[in-house]
Amino acid sequence: MENYNILIRNFLRIIRSGAFFENRPIRIMSAYKWSEMVNLAYAHDLTTILAKGMEQYVHDDQLNIPKDQIEVIRQQLQNSSPMMAFSSLYNFDHLHFHNKQLNADLKQIRDDEYADNEKSYETMQLMAIIVTNVEHMLNGESYLKGIIDLGRYLRSEGNKVDFVKLENWLTKTKMTKMASYQGAILIEGFGFNLEEFPFITSKVKNAKKALMRSLDSAPSIAYNYDNSNKRDLANDTYPSMKRNLSCLKYYRLARQEVIATVFQGFKRRLTEIEE
Repeated sequence: MENYNILIRNFLRIIRSGAFFENRPIRIMSAYKWSEMVNLAYAHDLTTILAKGMEQYVHDDQLNIPKDQIEVIRQQLQNSSPMMAFSSLYNFDHLHFHNKQLNADLKQIRDDEYADNEKSYETMQLMAIIVTNVEHMLNGESYLKGIIDLGRYLRSEGNKVDFVKLENWLTKTKMTKMASYQGAILIEGFGFNLEEFPFITSKVKNAKKALMRSLDSAPSIAYNYDNSNKRDLANDTYPSMKRNLSCLKYYRLARQEVIATVFQGFKRRLTEIEE
């Protein structure tokens, strides 16, 4: 467990370096663990951020970073395109919920905001990141990159966000607790301060455990995604149902959307089997 903790601790610190420009010491690891770290970054779509973070460490000979891993990192930096704009990844216009009433409330928020002469594009963008992360979390998908993007956006554009408006939107769509949950992960895992999250209205428990669970489940998520078109639907029924039901752990945070997500998942699965 201690060796695993070293891997995770180093991973999180390097990600903090690449995403938030921090420089924190890391521990010496074996070549195998460096390879596992790169695999972990691929599973969470964080290779570019990991590569940027590693720039601060590759010249430290005491860390014994394998040369082949240094080359992988350099190749990643050379081949990576600039980080995509937030608006291309998180689109306010394309947000939706499975729950019909929440979806209607979201549409009303969107219509009212576009009709407002003092519309806040930064607030719409932040709402888009939060709701997209909720969708990934309830669908059993990797959401760590979205959480990091939430932190990056708050650090870069947070001073332009209308947090009173955001809190009203989160309240209306019953997403206040889920937004607080995302903020708590940034506080527990990435060194953010509570003051950076005006929308956190209550203390969130087990955020660090959730982060560790997310990191631990990444390889199976990547496998299921990459091999989904190769697997027989009948044989895939159990893992698909398991992923569908996994959102029940968020029941206390987003009751209405969790119930709607579970029913939608079962409905989609039955349709696929019938076809």
